[in-house]
Parts: sequence; structure tokens; C-alpha cells
Amino acid sequence: LAWCIYYSWFLSFQVSSSPAATEPTKPRPKKAPELPLLERKNWLIYLLYVRRDYEECKAVIKEQLQESQGLCEYAVYVQALIFRLEGKIQESLELFQTCSILNPRSADNLKQVARSLFLLGKHKAAIEVYNEAAKLDEKDWEIS
Repeated sequence: LAWCIYYSWFLSFQVSSSPAATEPTKPRPKKAPELPLLERKNWLIYLLYVRRDYEECKAVIKEQLQESQGLCEYAVYVQALIFRLEGKIQESLELFQTCSILNPRSADNLKQVARSLFLLGKHKAAIEVYNEAAKLDEKDWEIS
């Protein structure tokens, strides 16, 4: 019993005399910062896509596009990927073209446009788009 009392006293002495106990605690932020409306659900879209839960992913994409008035590039991009997986190549092409309009400096968007053109059998058009993408990103090993 005496040992337990001594040990309790020893612990309380260590806690009260340590420098960390005497420093004032910094206030923690009360809430995580709000993400911009265009990007608010990107993490969830990504998670559902990599888990191959495409139906739920499409539902979240629909919500995100309604909230952002169709301006969320990532949501459009993932929707195009899903359409391509479902064999809807023409629809995926149109969505990748929308991504290219939303972000004209993205070589990745152009590469996806070119890939969809290739899958549709439009090989010359695909080569032209790949060349445009190569101009945007000369260091991209996939197209240079």
C-alpha cells in the first residue's frame, strides 16, 4: 500500500513539474476549414471509384455536379472514366472534352480525349489530340 501511494505521488510530481505541464495550451481550431464548393466531395468520389462502387459514385457525382453547376472538373472526369468502363465510349469522349474545356492546360484531359477517339476508331483524330497533349507536357513519358 505504501508503494502505491509513493508511486501515485511520484507520477503527480512528474506531471506537475514537467515543462509541458507549465506551458499554456494552444487553442485548437474548432472546425476543419470548408473546402471550395467545386472540390467538396472529390475525396468521396475518389474513394468510391477506387472501391469500384460505381453506382454510389455516380450518385455522388450527380450531387456534386448539381451543387457546382457542372463545373467540377474532377467529377466530370471520373464520370467519363466510369462511362468508358461501361462501354459508353461516345459519352466518355464528350465528358473528357468538357474536362478539356474546364481546364485547357491539362495534358491528362487531352490524353483521355485521344484515348476515347482511339477506342471509337478515329485514329487520325486521336494522333492529332495526342500531339496537342505532347505540346502541353513535353516531359510526359506516355506521349513524348
